[in-house]
Amino acid sequence: MRNILRFDELDSTITYAKQHSHSLADKTVIVAKRQTAGRGRFDRKWDSQEGGLYLGIWLKPRKADFLPNLTQLMALAVCLSLRKLGADAWLKWPNDVLADGKKICGILSEAVASSSGFEGLVIGPGINVRQTNLSHVGQPAVSLKMLGIETDEETVMQHLLDTFFERYETVAENGFPVIRDEYLKHFPYIGKEVHIQNGVRPVGGAVQTISPEGRLVLQTPQGVTEISIGDMMV
Repeated sequence: MRNILRFDELDSTITYAKQHSHSLADKTVIVAKRQTAGRGRFDRKWDSQEGGLYLGIWLKPRKADFLPNLTQLMALAVCLSLRKLGADAWLKWPNDVLADGKKICGILSEAVASSSGFEGLVIGPGINVRQTNLSHVGQPAVSLKMLGIETDEETVMQHLLDTFFERYETVAENGFPVIRDEYLKHFPYIGKEVHIQNGVRPVGGAVQTISPEGRLVLQTPQGVTEISIGDMMV
């Protein structure tokens, strides 16, 4: 039986998990119908109107070696779950999920540390489920309902948690190689020209693969380079 904490409204499921990390059991799931201060990667605002699934999953892996890969596992789990429900979902490195060429899920993860070291990781996927208008979010976005798929947040959550936790322990212990083949199967960018914005210097090149560590491998004019973090633009 999973420990699921349900709220009508929170500022952010991730913020709640971080503020209560000392009292939360491993693998606790925080779910909110709405968020008033939802955040995306690079501190972007994440619109969190009712009709979406907003989770914060508190994890205490035995070691902290593969934290980015746990976020990639969540992206894969979302992708596989949405495909089970009928969406033609696919992955955009490192952890976005698209459908019909538009964003249907974003994932933010934050580690928690104290003076004694690593305490845990909270992973927060936000999935568009029943919204009917996402024109205000600032980028092309879509929901399952807009794709003609009638379902609810509870159904999506159960599919997602089953899929994620089925692979969680092995990825937490062994990293990205556990899911690399599955991830690449749903990553349609091999050979395509992309640009990476990482807050330092934009990098452009042709996608070669994703490394066993989960990094994006690009052939650039300067040679082959591996990218650990950034926004991938096609």
